[in-house]
Amino acid sequence: MRLPALAFSERVKTRIDKGEDLVPVRGVPVLPMPQHVVDAARVAAAQPHARATRGTPALREAIAHALRTTQSITVDPESEVLVTHGAQHGMSVALRALVAPGASVIVPTPTYFFDGMLRSAGAQPKYVATSSSDGWAMDPAAIRDAIDSNTRAILLCNPNNPTGNTPTVEVLRAIVDMAEQHDLYVLSDESYERYVHSGPGYVPLRSLADSTKPSTDRIVTVTSLSKNYAFTNWRVGYVHAATPTLNTIHSAFEWDAIDVGSVPQAAAVAALSGPQDWLDVEFATMKQRRDALVRVLARSGVPVAIPDAGVFLLADLSASGLTGCELEESLLDHGITALSGDGFHAPAGHVRLIYGADISSVTALGERVGAFLTSGEVGRLR
Repeated sequence: MRLPALAFSERVKTRIDKGEDLVPVRGVPVLPMPQHVVDAARVAAAQPHARATRGTPALREAIAHALRTTQSITVDPESEVLVTHGAQHGMSVALRALVAPGASVIVPTPTYFFDGMLRSAGAQPKYVATSSSDGWAMDPAAIRDAIDSNTRAILLCNPNNPTGNTPTVEVLRAIVDMAEQHDLYVLSDESYERYVHSGPGYVPLRSLADSTKPSTDRIVTVTSLSKNYAFTNWRVGYVHAATPTLNTIHSAFEWDAIDVGSVPQAAAVAALSGPQDWLDVEFATMKQRRDALVRVLARSGVPVAIPDAGVFLLADLSASGLTGCELEESLLDHGITALSGDGFHAPAGHVRLIYGADISSVTALGERVGAFLTSGEVGRLR
């Protein structure tokens, strides 16, 4: 089974290459690299590569500084940070390092495509559904009920992709407490930390780590620079965990990749440490784009739980009577790029819509979704 978003993107590209009229949207910032980042990469490319399997000291210090200044989290860059080839690589390595084959991992859904990573680790996912009626919020009681003697970890996405939900500190605290009671790891994909528009705000899971409790060694966060610093093509992310846990993850990482290239790491240092104005507009206008899409969908009567964060929302198109790939293809026939919710373990008939585009494109996307539902037929708009 392929990663659903990549397989879908290829189908979209094939249609665009044929000249079909699809609304242009994007799930990550597509911005030109500023000169200070380009210069840093150029300098690094001309230098010998000094191997640092945990990541270059400069990048780990830049990450630690960012965590201290933006999240008030004290980090030891020497022993608590591991640089990886993006967040997906970091989470995959962490799962293989910490979860024994055959053990179960509790996963609140809808959520990101963790299935392949869990299968690679030999883990058994145990999905716990949430509901759009309360904004797709996680229910600690339902998670607690899913824990059994075979459970090894709880896997979160915070902020959530695809729902945009940001869990409250009370919900996260309850999950950390139950993990301590049952000796479980809590792993959290926190790739959209800078994309918060409303709601309770982003609460980093590691901010709840208490060094006086055993649970501090069992909280693992994984972060992507692709989303937060328009770094998709560089493939840089990191894992943040207490020293004993990170040592275990690092051992698995060395067998998997040895290290991350010095050129993307140098560029990442410049992106984290240099001016942020090239990114500020991207994040400052995201709420406007979200509101534009929600507004148009509401006019068409499309049920949507308003996302707190990210660049996505889940729309309920079950009224179409279509699901899965059939729904995706029919939407593409109507010029709409929307990924089926099946890969996210969302309820049937839901799709993920992206509002990471200019306002006119986002508005056009919503209008086409409304027209699709009211057309009374599944046909082609050519």
